[in-house]
Amino acid sequence: MSSNRCRPVVTGIPGSERDREVQEEIDNFLQALNSYPDRFAREPHLSFEQHLFRLSAAGIARVERDVLHRTR
Repeated sequence: MSSNRCRPVVTGIPGSERDREVQEEIDNFLQALNSYPDRFAREPHLSFEQHLFRLSAAGIARVERDVLHRTR
């Protein structure tokens, strides 16, 4: 019997919620990929990783701001 069987990953997050998070991460990466050439033209020292991180951080801040407004 082979010991190389795949085991399901248990994250503690319901499947639909995890699917949404994964899709958001994919969308964010594609947005960064699409917008990086223009950003690089303005800031040639900026790496793709830095650009992606900035977009991710902006997205997190936007979500937190939206949540804050809903709780008021």
